[in-house]
Amino acid sequence: MSRENWSTKDVREARRIDVLRLENDVLPLWLAEQQSRFSEWVREVDGVWDFSPESLDRLEAAVRERYRTQEEFWGAEAERFLQVAAWYLGEVHNRHRNTQWQVHPDAKGRHRWKSYPFVIPPWDRVDDYEDEDGIEYDARPVVDPLVSLQNAVLEPAERPEPGETLRGELDAYEPKD
Repeated sequence: MSRENWSTKDVREARRIDVLRLENDVLPLWLAEQQSRFSEWVREVDGVWDFSPESLDRLEAAVRERYRTQEEFWGAEAERFLQVAAWYLGEVHNRHRNTQWQVHPDAKGRHRWKSYPFVIPPWDRVDDYEDEDGIEYDARPVVDPLVSLQNAVLEPAERPEPGETLRGELDAYEPKD
């Protein structure tokens, strides 16, 4: 379905979902928890953690050093190290690519990938992105920081985008012509 086939009702529903993912009780609690744990996390993880794109190389190295396999990673997904690391990664995106946090507030426990917050450009940039297949009205790029960290455990050739790095993901927000 291309955009010209979307009704006003469809667009209104897409916007309503966007607001629900942005304004809910789950998201502020998770964000506050990770922010409060950040100073302790910094003391445990060597490096300069200044929310710069360059710091993502250190983050990737720290994750790869700590987790050697997918099983190790997913076994620790709810632990402080990975949750704060995911928050940090999302904050770098927010600060350097004008994204915002969202979460599927009703999905906790049903689907792992929907249970954690993600970053996405704000709704006012929805027209900057177009789905190549003409199926989705909302084609804004979505980055799930926990999945990005999980991909960092993979060897570069095994990643969904071969060779992709955490820092390289920042380029995902460039509007398509």
